[in-house]
Amino acid sequence: MSQFDTIIKGATLVTPDGPVEKQLGIAGGKIVAIEAELTGSSNQEIVADRAIVIPGIIDSHVHINEPGNTDWEGFETGSKAAVAGGISCLFDMPLNSIPTTTTVDAFEVKKSCALKNCITDFALWGGLIPGNIENLEPLYEAGAIGFKAFMSNSGLDEFPYSDHGTLKSGMQMISKLPGMRLALHAEDNELTTRLSSEAILRRTTTAKDFLNTRPIEAELLAIQEAIDLAGETECPIHIVHVSCPEGIDLITKAKAMGLDITVETCPHYICMTSKALDSLGPLAKCAPPLRGEGTVVALREKIRSHEIDTIGSDHSPCPAAMKQGATFFDAWGGISSLQHSGPLTYSLLNEELQIPLGQTAKLMSEKPAERFGLANKGSLKVGMDADLIIANFRNKAPITTESLYYKNPHSPYVGATPSFSVETTMIRGTVVFRNGKFQGGFRGQFIRPTR
Repeated sequence: MSQFDTIIKGATLVTPDGPVEKQLGIAGGKIVAIEAELTGSSNQEIVADRAIVIPGIIDSHVHINEPGNTDWEGFETGSKAAVAGGISCLFDMPLNSIPTTTTVDAFEVKKSCALKNCITDFALWGGLIPGNIENLEPLYEAGAIGFKAFMSNSGLDEFPYSDHGTLKSGMQMISKLPGMRLALHAEDNELTTRLSSEAILRRTTTAKDFLNTRPIEAELLAIQEAIDLAGETECPIHIVHVSCPEGIDLITKAKAMGLDITVETCPHYICMTSKALDSLGPLAKCAPPLRGEGTVVALREKIRSHEIDTIGSDHSPCPAAMKQGATFFDAWGGISSLQHSGPLTYSLLNEELQIPLGQTAKLMSEKPAERFGLANKGSLKVGMDADLIIANFRNKAPITTESLYYKNPHSPYVGATPSFSVETTMIRGTVVFRNGKFQGGFRGQFIRPTR
């Protein structure tokens, strides 16, 4: 007879082998049994009435902003929003906090903040900027999950964009660090800067004008440059927040040629179109920007054809005042989406696009764990961390401002009604969130990639 900490019964488990109606046993923070019927005793039994159990979401693209800009978002509020949306592990990006995570000292300060305040497990990105090549190996030794660079202006003086020479030198160094990869914000700086400057000079600075300054062409130029440099340096790369199917085509071709490259898109590029700017204004401003309906439909098809590897929220919060300005160009570009990226994506892919739950679980859990070296996370299998969500598709309540856990409660998704609802979020066998309430006392762990 076995002794379990927790047994989950009465649910459909979304495993790598497909959905199964079995019971799941947890002990010591791990999944230790998946059987038709478990025998033994347990400290806790959860009867999940007609619910589904999926692996905890791994969000590899999050901007928390602590330390230095905690008035934008901190680990306490950001991680609460995360677990309410089924996220069990988040990767914090190296910019928006002060100092930016481009040195080991800054890395350790951010890590200390997260250990104190974060209620999800977490990993930290290091940054590649001009002049910090010598810091990449020390950041690697400190446990960075990978490195991030901007190929266009980041909007922050503290995190300048990386020109061709910086990218090449950085890739040459990163290629020597086992298990590392470079994540890239891929928009061409020369083109976007020129188009933006021309629009400002003409005083044509509406939302539509902003869209015209960040064309699909800017993404394609940068993605191709990244592919060429990765081929030359043999550096693994990960292109983040791709908004267009043409960009996916370039990456698919590069994969076929043997390049070590993966690609992410975000919920806002598949759930919204550029028409959202008409009603939402700067709340829906981001870079790359939202695209037209035809582009969104075609991008969804790239998910169906398995050409997209991961989906990350690109949660980029700010105080409400920063979403205002004399012109649309002055407003901060970033979407608060951490709390609802999972529910929105599962709702869209399963309910509207009829994409199997297992494929969505791969995009949001299994593939991020695989790409970034999280050997014990990302799937419902015996021996893995018991990171999981108990959820259903019976939600009928719209998202409200009052329900947001962000430091600054605003989001373009207020008013939306995803059918997917998180009942319970469990991290390493501990229930952290259940039925709208946080259980208290849990703190996340710093996760180093397996190399």
